[in-house]
Amino acid sequence: MTKHLRARCLGGLVLLLPFLAHAAGTVDVPRGVWEGTLGTKAIVACFNAEFPSGSYFYKQYKTAIPLSRVEKDSFWHEAGDTGLWSLDPARGNTLTGTWKSVKGTPVTLPIKLDLADATGGDRACGSDGYAGQLEAQPKIVTGKKEEYAAGRSFRRLRFAGQETIELSGPEPTLAAINQELRRDFDTGNDTIKEYFDKRREFLGRVGVPAEDENTTEPEYWTSQWLSIRNYTWAAGTGRAGISWFYRTWDLQTGKQVDPWSWFGPRPQVQPQKAPGQIAGTESGPMPPKLRRFLFKYAGIQPSKAEENCKSNYEEDAHYDLTLETKGMRFSQPEYGTGCEIAIEVPYAELGPVLTPAGKAAVRRIVEPAK
Repeated sequence: MTKHLRARCLGGLVLLLPFLAHAAGTVDVPRGVWEGTLGTKAIVACFNAEFPSGSYFYKQYKTAIPLSRVEKDSFWHEAGDTGLWSLDPARGNTLTGTWKSVKGTPVTLPIKLDLADATGGDRACGSDGYAGQLEAQPKIVTGKKEEYAAGRSFRRLRFAGQETIELSGPEPTLAAINQELRRDFDTGNDTIKEYFDKRREFLGRVGVPAEDENTTEPEYWTSQWLSIRNYTWAAGTGRAGISWFYRTWDLQTGKQVDPWSWFGPRPQVQPQKAPGQIAGTESGPMPPKLRRFLFKYAGIQPSKAEENCKSNYEEDAHYDLTLETKGMRFSQPEYGTGCEIAIEVPYAELGPVLTPAGKAAVRRIVEPAK
């Protein structure tokens, strides 16, 4: 979890660095939406003046390429430094310049553009004239097969920024589970509009068609049990915009189960999801008996907690429960404080705190049906 979280937080910062670097500078921005050619290829470009940034796409591909400025030079830099734009001052409704490669064999191409739409003001890239050309009715996009283990694989399915998966394996109940996972997609008009509105918002602010990062993947998968993790990082947010939840299925019945129930009644968790959102097992407080057992097992003494970590030892502290290869893991969401508690207990040692149903479930984990 730590590497997963830090990699994404770092990625978000790296993405914004080019824009942040030139925030205070004075830049001559040819604001508006422009159409013309880069070399011989037809393109559409836009430039935001409120915060110096831009974007362009080839009409043949309709994939936005962000443009940004940095303090060290006067070029417009393509995302990933795939090319540099040198633009002359606009002459009326005409804009000319040169594109040059950054890597490999040096290549220089002429840029010639005509002003197509000036109605977007200082946020031209978020206008109908630019963003509108990138928008089409979303379709479900199927990714490549990814192997989970021998004989078990999955494919990612995406629709309007949402993601679910399609599973392939020997378990007969997977067909029904795949149908259930397909229903994760919200295909309503309001959801599609919200998806495009968010892309427009970021195009108009920084020239990037940002969208929420949503991922779904199997975390635990045997002949008896399947656990899937849904992860979301809301675009434009820091750690506070990150959330996740788990769903677990009994692969013998094809029914979804809550592993927390194997330990008896759990303290009430305030629902964090709006009506209509996918339901799953989120982090929350542990049953008191389980908490006492785990602290004793791990040798944790709350009375000796450091002052800045005391909240992690309170009864209402939140934990995730995950199935692992050798045992169950109870871990607190990570905020980078170093106070987070994580305890993994071998399945064979959980007996004292399991309900009869929990003992039966764990027995099937330890001794799976042949």
